[in-house]
Amino acid sequence: MTTLLKNRRRIFYDAWESAAEPTRERVISRKLEEYVRYAARHVPFYRDRLSKFDPGAPHPLLEVPPLASGEMRRLLPPDSRRLLADKTGRYTVFQSGGTTGRPKTTLFSHEELENLYLPNARGFHATGLSSRDRVCNLFAVGGLYMTFLHIHRMLQQYGCMNFPFSNHTPVDFIHTVVKLFDVNCIAGIASVALNCLRGMEKLGLKGIRIDKFYYGGEHLYEADKKELRERFGVRLIAAPGYGTVDSWYIGYQCLYCPTGVFHAHDDQCYLEIVDEETGLACAPLETGMIYATAFPRRLTPIVRYRVGDRAQWIGRPCPCGRTTPLFRLLGRGDDILRIGFDSVDYEYIQQAVGRIRGLSGTVQMQKARTRGRDRLILRVESPAARREHARLGQALVDQVCSGRPTLRRAVSEKTIWPVTVELLEPGSLPTNPRTGKLIRVIDAIE
Repeated sequence: MTTLLKNRRRIFYDAWESAAEPTRERVISRKLEEYVRYAARHVPFYRDRLSKFDPGAPHPLLEVPPLASGEMRRLLPPDSRRLLADKTGRYTVFQSGGTTGRPKTTLFSHEELENLYLPNARGFHATGLSSRDRVCNLFAVGGLYMTFLHIHRMLQQYGCMNFPFSNHTPVDFIHTVVKLFDVNCIAGIASVALNCLRGMEKLGLKGIRIDKFYYGGEHLYEADKKELRERFGVRLIAAPGYGTVDSWYIGYQCLYCPTGVFHAHDDQCYLEIVDEETGLACAPLETGMIYATAFPRRLTPIVRYRVGDRAQWIGRPCPCGRTTPLFRLLGRGDDILRIGFDSVDYEYIQQAVGRIRGLSGTVQMQKARTRGRDRLILRVESPAARREHARLGQALVDQVCSGRPTLRRAVSEKTIWPVTVELLEPGSLPTNPRTGKLIRVIDAIE
């Protein structure tokens, strides 16, 4: 039996998931204090910055300045080595964001990469992965991309039959292998994995049954999940891990988690949700930005990193019995377009799309500005016949405007242009050429 499977504790992967609240508070407090002391001792950049850390306060880091993405870039190679606790060069370099030009890098020691298997295995176990499953790994590989590598290693240790295709493998080859080996599970970036299934459908799904679909890198919205269940017969759809290459794994789903809800990996990351207007920690159901302090990151200590995602604490226990707290991920802080006087977020558009049969969850929204007025453009992939496009487009415009009185009033007063809907063939919307992720939001001024 592999090392990863030996760690299982009945229905939970490890004992931390069911630890009592006093134990959890004591361990987290101790880990946070030790980590802050480590960062201040080994990285001069942090010495003054962490002086306002208050281990006895309800929110010990609240007075510590957050670490923004741009600031972190300037502290890391190739620009600087100021954030390195170990300058010997024994590390792996990954890229974070961007596809061309000067890379935005992040560094992991080899020991840190090994430590990633714990949150990986915990998340996959909680969402029903079995060592008997046969798994297509469709995560992005190459170009200093990280996820494929540690998912591949985790699947090996977990004991699954592992098929390391990556996001670059032609669909016809995947189709052949899936059929030959009775592959039952796909894991990958949400839009890449879904498009792979659509491509295999064109080649014929006779003799193929994918019953588990694990995704990461993007939200998978209700319209997508409906398509997976009704069109492809997938019974289990889950995000085993949520995190960033700049920080660490932050959350994981269980079989009770609805779309966008995660358990916190709070023994791995000290997670804050902060109202950036007041600087205060958010109460349950209040929306704020995620700040992460990543305990396993010792090569480049990460204290109070501004992840860039919006979230809110759920404030209630999960029926699965895990005591790791629940939070709801609400998408990128920049997944919002200012259209006239209204702020339209991607999640809202997805909800509107999901109410209209005939539209897929593959959606892009764009802001354009012509002759002094804003316009919201929605591009949606649809399998519907072209003769249905006008009706479906109008239905989406009505659905979007019905819940946004400010937007509707601005259109009627002609301070913005009417909402435009473009329906496209499946597979038409542009994706990031390195990762395959859908380009969801474009804030373009024309």
